[in-house]
Amino acid sequence: MAQAQSESPDLDIRRRTLLAAGLTAGTLVASGLLSPAATAADTGGVSPAVGSNGSAEAGLPVNRALGGGSAGTAWTEAPQGFAGVAAYGRAGTTGGAGGRLVHASTPDQLRAFARSTEPLVVILHGELVFPQYEKLAVTANKSFLGAGEGAAVVNAGFKLINVSNVIFRNFTVRDSYIPGDFVGKRPDNDRDGIQMDTSTHVWVDHMYFTRLGDGLVDIRKDCDNITLSWNVFADHNKALGEGWTQNVVTRLTLHHNWIRNTHQRNASLDNTAASHVYNNYLENISSYGMLGRNAALLVVEGNYFRDVRNPLHHQGPGGELVARDNIYEQCTGNTGQQRGQSFDPAAAYAYELTPTTAVPALVRAFGGPLGGTEPAPGRVITVALDGTGDFASIRAAVGAIPPNNPGPVTVLLQPGTYHEPSMIWGDRRNVTLAGATGNAADVVLTNSEGVTLVVAADGSTVRDLTVTSDTPQDGDVIRATGRNVSYANVAVLNGTSG
Repeated sequence: MAQAQSESPDLDIRRRTLLAAGLTAGTLVASGLLSPAATAADTGGVSPAVGSNGSAEAGLPVNRALGGGSAGTAWTEAPQGFAGVAAYGRAGTTGGAGGRLVHASTPDQLRAFARSTEPLVVILHGELVFPQYEKLAVTANKSFLGAGEGAAVVNAGFKLINVSNVIFRNFTVRDSYIPGDFVGKRPDNDRDGIQMDTSTHVWVDHMYFTRLGDGLVDIRKDCDNITLSWNVFADHNKALGEGWTQNVVTRLTLHHNWIRNTHQRNASLDNTAASHVYNNYLENISSYGMLGRNAALLVVEGNYFRDVRNPLHHQGPGGELVARDNIYEQCTGNTGQQRGQSFDPAAAYAYELTPTTAVPALVRAFGGPLGGTEPAPGRVITVALDGTGDFASIRAAVGAIPPNNPGPVTVLLQPGTYHEPSMIWGDRRNVTLAGATGNAADVVLTNSEGVTLVVAADGSTVRDLTVTSDTPQDGDVIRATGRNVSYANVAVLNGTSG
């Protein structure tokens, strides 16, 4: 499947500066996000003192992206949060620093380096495309760093079992999606981007996870000292899951991540001893946002939720939730009722909060790998279940439409049954969702929960397809909430249209 192409390098650099994000240098200096000596376009170069951790060799702009200070640096040398805390005989997370520096430009090289027993800093070059899906076994004391722009692992993921001290930075993990299995229930579809079991001191930073099989990142079975920072999770069903255990041991920090166009687990936090979730940007989420389960202790602060259904909730016996300084824009449902006192993150580590109003622009400008993750404009996007289209799911195709797209876009569906909850978000205007053959019976949209298709974008058209539900229901299977939405040759089965 095709990866959406980014703009030209010059345009990309301008987009990823603070000025392109809609923030002025003066505003950021006043807020403490940018030091007076830094400039808004100071995004290039590398620190001369990065040593053997691989940052200089990979071209990472360590300590240069936003100026000095913990809150004012998008690219830090060491993790903030629980991955940087001393525990289990370690002072923090250093990955393969001090070991050999090696380069991987093929799947065979990456596989061999990941399972090597020695400490390694692995620099990834270009796109490493796996012909068959593979979950790479990773051993302790490894750093995986994408070189500059464009590094990607395609149709593969990483598995950490009972290991410690691993770093992932500056590359994309994408396209292991099994067409038609949006819910991720097929027995061969445990295709996580990163899966961790009983592992400690893991830092995932400036990564991009999209269009995978089951979860984008799953943190399972008593992991501890984990930080996920400045990542982008997009165009998928299940974004982030933590748990699969009755033991309350996991300590996890999520900060400055951008979660967009996903459905559930954003994140799902089950039985965590401490989950500190701050300064994340969640937008266009169709089932639920952040969810605490059972005995989980959560502090959720300074996050920005936009167009998220049930943005924050805690359920199950026990557990506590502190929610403060969050913003909910165009959200519906649960918004984080206080439960107890939870814990004090400042007692575990030092951190500074970005002002919540600045989070969307900041995370859009600096989240994900170098080069950015936002799609370039396109006029026609094709979806096909046999792999011949641009994408294999409607969710991915909608995610490839830029917010506030400047012109009309057609999402053309090839024949087949698309089993997924589908959304045309309100910030994707003038979209036509159409069956490719003109025969409504050839293209079927169905779902097992709630409304199958919601059209929230103004000026949208749905034509030449069937919308239904897995079982008959009294409510809508297709619903238009945007203005001037039109239907043409649309068959509605097992429910109503609204």
